[in-house]
Amino acid sequence: MAEIKKQMIACPKCKKNIEVGIWDKIELPYDADQKEKVLRNVFFKVHCDTCNILFPIAYRCQYNDLENKYLIWLVPRMDDRDKADIEAYNQRLKNDNVLRLAQGGYRYRIVRNDNELREKVFIFDEGLDDRFIETMKLMYVPMFKSNVAKDHRIMGLYFDKKKDGGYQWVIILEKMMQPLLADVNMEIYEDMKVKLKDIVEEMTPEGLAQIYALWAKDVLNTQVERATAEKQEAEE
Repeated sequence: MAEIKKQMIACPKCKKNIEVGIWDKIELPYDADQKEKVLRNVFFKVHCDTCNILFPIAYRCQYNDLENKYLIWLVPRMDDRDKADIEAYNQRLKNDNVLRLAQGGYRYRIVRNDNELREKVFIFDEGLDDRFIETMKLMYVPMFKSNVAKDHRIMGLYFDKKKDGGYQWVIILEKMMQPLLADVNMEIYEDMKVKLKDIVEEMTPEGLAQIYALWAKDVLNTQVERATAEKQEAEE
């Protein structure tokens, strides 16, 4: 069961103190209402009745889907304590046979903000693999950069569903209130699942891990290096 601690948070606009519940974890299927708040991107936001604004809060929280078998740790700060707890959990997975059997087939992820948490939950619930979504993002980023003004830096790129079906990219830009939307070509995703399968499996760490842009970049660089080496060997 989740442990919910009460904490006073000051509204950033009017400075009024607001009591909020801080959840240590969200566990499915028991906390279905909280899952909906995560997907609507309001779980980690607080409403101030005085000045009528919605503002974000950030704290560590565990999202555990017992039915779909994935565990996501939201770790905003990633300080020494967080790193030690993550390492301790990963060691338990290696050494605790009971835990390992109980969580057989689980996927373990670390995310740093609520947008990343929402995206991972959405991807897994769609039956997709976030590892290939992350590598696919790198194929799109240069195109997005070439089509926006230089002073509108890309602050985030998230995978989402279109209202009429299919998938879209949600592109968060600096200095713009509304995100840009772009269609996703899922043929690229399917192609990557075939071409990158072995490298992705090899480079996916055991236990809790961050599967994000830097990880995906390492995957693609490894693919290029191996393809170059194979070509050189064939020419010799």
